[in-house]
Amino acid sequence: MKHLFTSTGLRVMESLTFTQTLYAFDFDGTLSPIAETPDAARISTKTNDLVQALSAHAPVAVVSGRSIADLKKRLLYSPQHLIGNHGLEGLSSKIESTTQAQSVCEAWKKQLGKGWNQKFDSGVFIEDKSFSLALHYRRSRNKKAAKLGLFEKIEKLDPPPRVILGKSVMNLLPAGAPHKGVALLELMMSLNLKCAFYVGDDDTDEDVFALPDPRIITVRVGKKKTSHAQYFVNRQNEVNQILKQIVKMIQKCQGK
Repeated sequence: MKHLFTSTGLRVMESLTFTQTLYAFDFDGTLSPIAETPDAARISTKTNDLVQALSAHAPVAVVSGRSIADLKKRLLYSPQHLIGNHGLEGLSSKIESTTQAQSVCEAWKKQLGKGWNQKFDSGVFIEDKSFSLALHYRRSRNKKAAKLGLFEKIEKLDPPPRVILGKSVMNLLPAGAPHKGVALLELMMSLNLKCAFYVGDDDTDEDVFALPDPRIITVRVGKKKTSHAQYFVNRQNEVNQILKQIVKMIQKCQGK
């Protein structure tokens, strides 16, 4: 991984302004700082204004594990393209596949609920996003024990889920469901765009980072040796700098 704000990284960013590029961002930990609980996450007015400014010049998407309904409540300005539930929601989602996903999640909730209060403290809870589940343990008094206990629960689920680990959260998705990488490629294709620039911060974004596609430039918030992202920035508050730099470069390219 290379730092984005180097001469090489800036040249790559600038090269994207000369072609048809999709600019896509995760929400939690990227457009919004990580919060203690999912409900507490907020996008700053400054970040919102920069997303809106970028949307005036290029296609912008938010690709999140949250549901689209949840994203709309948290974004002061909603870009034209919203993808929720890790790619399950927002594109060519078929009614049959989403209905099936919802049914599977309801079954998982019932299975997980058996003995839940006896096994976990109040800091461990299930977030139901209709088509996927998130098991949060950030506020647990004993995170290590909570994590082990959740793994024990997940191992017994029927049907077995696809598990994506996040920051003090475990995301459960139906096996075979689309993911963020598939969703990004589908959106690029539907918009007939040649390139994409994606910023994320977590293991849930590795489905994009790991795409073997040179047309997609990827940036991770926080350096991590095992990540497949090509570039990184150190902190979430540097995302505003990324947005500001892109807008500046596009305006320069357009002679504004």
